[in-house]
Amino acid sequence: MALVRLANLNDYESVDVLGRTMFKITWCPTLCPGSPTEHPREGLELFNEWQCAVAAGLDNLPGPAEKLAVIVHWCLTTESPDRVNLAKELVKANRDKGYEVGLEFNNKDYSEPGLGYRYELAFLKTQIRLIAAAQVMQLQNLIQVVDYD
Repeated sequence: MALVRLANLNDYESVDVLGRTMFKITWCPTLCPGSPTEHPREGLELFNEWQCAVAAGLDNLPGPAEKLAVIVHWCLTTESPDRVNLAKELVKANRDKGYEVGLEFNNKDYSEPGLGYRYELAFLKTQIRLIAAAQVMQLQNLIQVVDYD
């Protein structure tokens, strides 16, 4: 059984996302049920239910590495215009150690599922820096080919 930490309302801090107030749990750096949320009371219930599921061994959420693998695979295999924007973010964050993918961006530049993937990138900073060089090159080639067309 995994040891987990439950949250309370005081654990939430407000974060401005494109002029919209969201709330995230201060000590939880990952994207997970209930963090971030627009409504802390509802998010608290979701987060604590999820933590109880983790403690019971019933957590079926993919880890950060798996989430990033899905995003990279999607960029390389889909025809969505969002794939190029995501690829640019991934390559820049991987190569420029001072750059971090943030939560603030023009969400009108994306549609689903690219919009959801773009939000997730802000929580995958460590994993982005660990992308294999071959995948970074594939993403770079995608950017160059599409920008060239």
